[in-house]
Amino acid sequence: MLSLPALASASPILDERENAYFEHLPVVLTASRLPQPLQDAPGAMTVIDRSVIERSGYRDLARLLRLVPGMLVGQERGNASWVSYHGLGQSIPGELQVLIDGAPTYVPVSFGTSAWSGLPVFLSEIERIEVVRGASGNSYGASALQGAVNLITRPAAEDPGSHVQIAIGDPSIRDVEMGWSGGTAPLALRITAGELTDEGFRGLHDHRRTQRVSLRGDAQINPENNFSFRLGSTHETTGRGYPDSPFGNNALRDGEDTAHLLHLRWQHVDNIDSEWSLSAYHHQLDYRDRWIGGIPSIPDVPLSRDRRDLRSSIEFQQRDRWSEHVRGVWGAEATQTQTRSPFSFASNTSVRVPIYRLFSNIEWQATNATQLNLGLALERSNDDGWRFSPRLYANHRLTPADTLRIGVARAWRSTSPFERHSDTRIYHPVSGALLARPFLPNPDLRQTRADTFELGYIRQLLWARSTAEIRIFQERLRDLVIRQQVTPPPPTPLLAAQIPTTREENFGNDLYVRGIELQWEAHPWRNGDIRLAWSVLQRDAGDAQVEAGIAPYTASLMWMQRWPQRWSSMVHLNRVGPVASGDSYIAGKPYVVRAYTSLDIALSRPIRLAGQSARLTLAALNLGPRHQEVANPAQQLNSTQPVNRVSRQVYLGLDMRF
Repeated sequence: MLSLPALASASPILDERENAYFEHLPVVLTASRLPQPLQDAPGAMTVIDRSVIERSGYRDLARLLRLVPGMLVGQERGNASWVSYHGLGQSIPGELQVLIDGAPTYVPVSFGTSAWSGLPVFLSEIERIEVVRGASGNSYGASALQGAVNLITRPAAEDPGSHVQIAIGDPSIRDVEMGWSGGTAPLALRITAGELTDEGFRGLHDHRRTQRVSLRGDAQINPENNFSFRLGSTHETTGRGYPDSPFGNNALRDGEDTAHLLHLRWQHVDNIDSEWSLSAYHHQLDYRDRWIGGIPSIPDVPLSRDRRDLRSSIEFQQRDRWSEHVRGVWGAEATQTQTRSPFSFASNTSVRVPIYRLFSNIEWQATNATQLNLGLALERSNDDGWRFSPRLYANHRLTPADTLRIGVARAWRSTSPFERHSDTRIYHPVSGALLARPFLPNPDLRQTRADTFELGYIRQLLWARSTAEIRIFQERLRDLVIRQQVTPPPPTPLLAAQIPTTREENFGNDLYVRGIELQWEAHPWRNGDIRLAWSVLQRDAGDAQVEAGIAPYTASLMWMQRWPQRWSSMVHLNRVGPVASGDSYIAGKPYVVRAYTSLDIALSRPIRLAGQSARLTLAALNLGPRHQEVANPAQQLNSTQPVNRVSRQVYLGLDMRF
């Protein structure tokens, strides 16, 4: 393993070849909303660029996030990915903000994380993925308690022309995508439509059919003003449930999810250091998920997770340079979220949550080698009063090749409508008697607070043309939200002993997460690329069940190679330590998924087809023994063996450009 003393021992005198390499570190936007070289960003970041996305051969966005240190990405079934940083948020999400071109797409849900496969954006549109690891609440609000994932798409004017992508494989993989981009000044458009279809993992009811359309437009009104918009829609039908689900709490069924988004942005640029923008966002998610549960003595019990989620936001942002050494960004955002779920809330009334936020970040170049970033934010939601989120980072360049980063931050996580207002009641279909009340509301639930300290070191090495980053950190989480069994209020449900009543409550102790993360990107030989992401964590909560929800280690190693005759290959090895994950109607002790290793490979080659440029890719995922990645605790109540193991997927893809 690379050590800090060894990395720092290099000579500060650099030759021209080194300087030429160092100039190619990416400029990032997500950490502070200011364009900054990666080594100057206030926080640890991972960038996954277009080359990696294309060469991976992956069909799903979530799988790419396995390249991020500390990121826990697992599949409970073929159509459901769980993504969290350090394993937190596995019960009810809310610690990781997901953005498309800086616009938030997160809407609080229950029983799972963001619907990654249902996001109205195609992998082929994405120029790069920027991931901020750590408290990002200052920049993107209380849904970014532990980080943010920003999907940055290409402008519509780039890559004019048409493309067609097709994938065929096992199990019953049938994908097709078509797109066109072009236009006439001042308007450029890109439209993409496609469908993903497969049968999921062997032995599970987890097929999917995802239909998606995306439209982006960019209009340069005049040299100072431009207008951009994005329209997107996704309709997804997925297989859900298990054949032997206890009390039918998760019986076999098909569910339908629909998502729509609209992003509008007007940008006015005075000069390279001064601009303002006005943005409006609207998202609508409709989930249709209903089925019949019960037991032989009480059959035909209707159950449902139907809901509609709405989020509408308007945001103003101003960026300026106030002196030669000081620049900054500030802005304000107003958001209205609505969630309607009659079965989950025992009410036909929508739960409305207004959110107001002021944010800013000031960058001060204190010396030629030292830069300070001060971030300040105020946010109010759920009638909890205003919450203050400060962030202070110092980045010091020891040499042009070495950067030391030290910082502290505080962030808050807003409680979701489900956590506060869930009141799920299950009734006898004939008598109307109360059978179970698995969830109770908790209007007094407090927001989770995270206090983070980190020390980072970035070293650029001429050897292997590589960049290494080490992050040492401590996170203290206060008032963590966890699911607890409680005594139901009268009348006592008839099946209270079999289906316990639970409520989201604040954990009584502080949770400390301390760890080390290593990120290494290298080009050690000709046409070869290596990416290593590794993390080791120490968990201290005074409660074994809470600690079990955080994986003690994760590791990812990807090797990409270009071979003679224009062949390319990709090998990706991923290792995750034991972790308790997943959730279900029926509460019980957390089920710890055993440590597992996954292996993916891909082989590709450009070809000419019908006189047009094309690329063939053969990909194989989940090679090696079958294993479990995310559990459904209710399914594991009476089994010590994994009931939902992943299985191999093999497919051949064709990408044509013309």
